[in-house]
Amino acid sequence: MRNGGPTGVIAPVILITDDLRLPDPVAAIKQLPPDSMVIFRHYDHPHRARLAATLRQICRARHIPFLVANDLSLALTVSADGLHLPQYRILQTPHIYWQIPRDIVVTSACHDMLTLRHLALLPARYRPDGVLISPVFPTRSHPGAPTLSHRTVLHMASICKHLGITPIGLGGINAKTCRNLRSSSLASLAGIGFSSG
Repeated sequence: MRNGGPTGVIAPVILITDDLRLPDPVAAIKQLPPDSMVIFRHYDHPHRARLAATLRQICRARHIPFLVANDLSLALTVSADGLHLPQYRILQTPHIYWQIPRDIVVTSACHDMLTLRHLALLPARYRPDGVLISPVFPTRSHPGAPTLSHRTVLHMASICKHLGITPIGLGGINAKTCRNLRSSSLASLAGIGFSSG
């Protein structure tokens, strides 16, 4: 997928599962529109592999791409469509990007310009397909945490486009806040709850 993979590989709507904020990911996935994607986190679930396999089957039946967060072995075991990497991976273990099969989708979290610069230093063929730029708005996942300025979000999204990476907005996304992103270069929006806030 990376380095000139098919266009449209990143869906416009991305659901991120979460142990605390999305205890029933099955119901949430069944309500997703067809042109969606799922990033499976549920890091602390006692039967993570079993749940991943179940959700993978549901996503496959609905033709929704399914990515596993931060566990390449699990992603390969359940035949996931891709892998999502948290921000620290590019900073601490950048070699992980060389180990990922080229035929799967890869996304990475990015919370600042420094991280984006590290991703830009990867050879083009190893760069992720999409980058989750966050937090673009205040979020219940990290209450009180500082958000990226609108100007920074626009700048990061523009750099992603220049690098051939799909920019994805994450953090506090809902029907009201997403209107403020219409003028940005963000190609996709991601969230856990997509609350009506």
